[in-house]
Amino acid sequence: MKWKKISVEIPNDFDEEIISDVLMKVGAQGTEIIDNDDSSVHLNYGEIYDAKAQLPFVTVNAYFDENNFSQKIVTDLTEEINNLNNFGFDVSNVAVKTSDLDDADWENNWKQHYHPIHISRYLTVVPQWVNYEAQDKETTIIMDPGKSFGTGTHPTTFTCMQALELILGDAKSMYDVGTGSGILSIQARKLGVKDITAFDLDPEAVEAAKLNLQLNDDCKDIEVFQNSLLDGVDGKVDVIVANILADIILQFVPDIQKHLNPNGFVILSGIINEKEQQITDAMEKQGFGVIEVFHLKGWSTLICKQQKDIEAQNGAILR
Repeated sequence: MKWKKISVEIPNDFDEEIISDVLMKVGAQGTEIIDNDDSSVHLNYGEIYDAKAQLPFVTVNAYFDENNFSQKIVTDLTEEINNLNNFGFDVSNVAVKTSDLDDADWENNWKQHYHPIHISRYLTVVPQWVNYEAQDKETTIIMDPGKSFGTGTHPTTFTCMQALELILGDAKSMYDVGTGSGILSIQARKLGVKDITAFDLDPEAVEAAKLNLQLNDDCKDIEVFQNSLLDGVDGKVDVIVANILADIILQFVPDIQKHLNPNGFVILSGIINEKEQQITDAMEKQGFGVIEVFHLKGWSTLICKQQKDIEAQNGAILR
C-alpha cells in the first residue's frame, strides 16, 4: 500500500503533543516524533527522547492511505496550526512538508512503541494490545489512543491524573469537560466516583471516549455527550475537571460555581505557564482560590476551591 507522509517540523522547545493532536484532528491515525538527524524514532505514545532538548528542531510525522488523501488535509492542517497563534503558541518556525512512502505495515508499527505508563505507584495506563500483569493493589486503565487526545503521556493529562488522585477522596460526582479520550473519567470511576458525566465538543472525541469506556468493565455506564463546555447542563457535582486550552477555560470560568457542590474541587489544565496567572485571576474574581499547582514541561494544572471553603479548612486539601 502507498502512503502519503505529512511532516511537521517544529522548534525543539515547541510541544510536539500539540502538533500530534492537530494531525489527529485532520485525520491521522497516529503520529511519530523523530529527532532532526533521524538517528532514533520516538512515537507520541511513548516516552520522548531526553536528548531532543539539544536538537534545533523535531519532526512530527503522520501517514495517510493514498486513496484517502487529498490536498484539503494539508490545507486544513495548515489552518489548524496557524490558529494556534490564538492560544499563545508561536508557530512562525513551524513548517509542513509532504512526501510519498510505501509501507503497508506502518499502521501498526507505532503500537509496539506505546508502553504502559505509570501515573503513580498504584495507577498505570495500559494500551489495549499489551498483555500487562497488574501488581498488588495496582489499578490499570485500559486505553486505545485512537484519534483522540489524552493517553497519559502529555504533561497536562499526566498532572490532571495526579491531581485527581490527590483530591478525589469520597467524592461522589464529577463533570469531565473536554474529555478527549475519556481517560480522566475512567480514572475517577476506578478511584470510586460513581456519578460521572463527560463532555466534548469534538464528535470524534466523544466516540473515542465511548470506546475506551467500554474497554474498562467498571466504566461502561459512564455517559459521554457532545457539548460545548457545560452549556445547557443542569446540576451540581463534587468535582469538575477541564483539560482544555487556557482561552477556552476563560470562557468557562463564570459557569463553574453554579455547577459545583459545597466543598467541591475544580481541576483546570491545558494551561501554558505564561497564562497561569490569567486563569488564577479569573478564578479569584469568581470567588475561587488556587490551593495547589502542578508544573510540568511548560504546562500548569491548577487545583481550585471556593475561597470560603479554603478558609474553613485553613487551606488544607481535604474532602
